[in-house]
Amino acid sequence: MKYLLIALISLSIAGSALFYSIFPEECCEYIGLMAPEGVSEVPGVPHAKPEPASEDGKIPEKVRGLKLHDAAGEVSLPDLNSKVRRIDLSAHKFTVFVWVSSVCPTSKSYIIRLNELQAEFGHEVAFWAVNSSAMETSAEIAAVYETGKWPLNFTVLKDDQNLLADRFGAKVCPDVFVFNREGKLEYRGGVDDSRDPAKVSRRYLHEVLRSLLNGSRPQWRYQPPNGCCPIDRVELPEPPKN
Repeated sequence: MKYLLIALISLSIAGSALFYSIFPEECCEYIGLMAPEGVSEVPGVPHAKPEPASEDGKIPEKVRGLKLHDAAGEVSLPDLNSKVRRIDLSAHKFTVFVWVSSVCPTSKSYIIRLNELQAEFGHEVAFWAVNSSAMETSAEIAAVYETGKWPLNFTVLKDDQNLLADRFGAKVCPDVFVFNREGKLEYRGGVDDSRDPAKVSRRYLHEVLRSLLNGSRPQWRYQPPNGCCPIDRVELPEPPKN
């Protein structure tokens, strides 16, 4: 029995080591939270990798959703306490929307990085997080992003019907969209170039915001989001007809 217990403990340790050795580079691809290419996706089917960046930094034509200087339109969503927030894009020089997930290890690994960005730029840039997953409740999201060990320092909005995700073209968590005071898109895609904070070499969102606030043209308008946990819409069956 003693040797069996030792073997089980060793197996458990080995399993944990395997998980942490592949996270965050593999992340939800490992635990099976996958979905097909596109927006409002169906869980359980492998999804394609994001469109690669172009050499000129422009948003590739194949990327779905908003392109450079497209208008965000009206954004009005409830927060996690069901209070409807109507976002005034003209209230700040720039506004950032970032998609998050309460079940995605990669998304959670970005909390500290996003807080650092908000701390540096928050006096001129508004930050809003968005969750569009029908599989995640407001209480589950709040347990991570509001009352968790490292809470997010800005508000999370709940996009229950995926309307904003579909309009913008958000696909994974995290996926960011930056709009100017006129509500026009300036940048979309990745926060930085690595899921692992220790391996980050280019801080895309930081560099873009710094350029925009300095009045200069950003080097990129798009970089592929390196998040995972696709934004899933769970399609419910039609009720039976009487």
